[in-house]
Amino acid sequence: MRFQKTNLLICTCLLLSFCSVYAQKKKSIVPTAIDFRSDIQIDGDLSEWGDSLRNYYEKQDLQYEIANDEKQIYVAMRVKDGSWQTQALHQGFSFLVNKEGKKKEGASIIFPIPDRESLRSLASKDKDEKPADIREGVLKAVRAIFIVGMADVVDGPISLENNYGIKAAVKIDSSDAVCYEAVIPFERIGLEQERDKEVAFNIKINGIIMRTVGGGQPMGRYGYGGYGYYGTQPSRKETQQEPGTWIILPLAKPK
Repeated sequence: MRFQKTNLLICTCLLLSFCSVYAQKKKSIVPTAIDFRSDIQIDGDLSEWGDSLRNYYEKQDLQYEIANDEKQIYVAMRVKDGSWQTQALHQGFSFLVNKEGKKKEGASIIFPIPDRESLRSLASKDKDEKPADIREGVLKAVRAIFIVGMADVVDGPISLENNYGIKAAVKIDSSDAVCYEAVIPFERIGLEQERDKEVAFNIKINGIIMRTVGGGQPMGRYGYGGYGYYGTQPSRKETQQEPGTWIILPLAKPK
C-alpha cells in the first residue's frame, strides 16, 4: 500500500511539473495595432523599442514589432535561439509589405545575406585567424540589402548606403540575441496617399523547408518501372519557402 501511495505521489508531481512547463510555454502573440513612432534609429540597437519586442512568432522563436511615422515604416526583430540565429544570419530576416492588405507577394526586404566568397574565405581561415564569435565574422561578410517589388528600384541587391531611403542593420546584443532593424519609405511601397486602408505584413526568418514526398512505399509483387520484385518507389524532395506570420492592420496615425 505504501508503495502504491509513493507511486501515486510521484506521478502527481510529474503531472503538475508537466502542466507547469506547458503553461509557461510562450505562444504566438499577434499585434492588434501598429504604433506611431518618430524616434527609431536603424542601427541594430533595439533599446528605443523598449525592454522587449511585444509580438512573438512561436514557430521560429522570433520576437518582432512594427511601427511607422509620417513617411516610413519600421520593423524590428530579435531571435535568441542559436539554430534560428544561424539561419537568420545566412538566409536573412524577411519583411514583406502588401499595400492591398492581401496575404500575397508585395514589396519586401531581406537582410542580412552574406557574400558567399567572403564566407568561403572565412571558413578557410585557420582557427586562430577566425573571430572569437563566428557570427560577427558572418556579419562582416554582408555587402548589400536584397529588395523585391520596390517602386523605382530594380529587384536585387542594393548598397548598404543607398539613396532610396531603405536601411537595415543587425547587431548582437548584450543578452546574446541577434537583433534586426529596417526602414522602408512609404514612397517605395506606394503608400503615400493610402494611409487609412489595411496593409498586410509578413514577418519571418527567410529559408527553405524541405519535405519528403512518397515515403518509399512497396510497389507490389510484380513491381513496375524497373523496380522489380517487391521493389520500392524512392521518395522525392519538395521545397517551399518558410511561410512566416501574417499581420493585417492599418498604419498608425500621429497621436
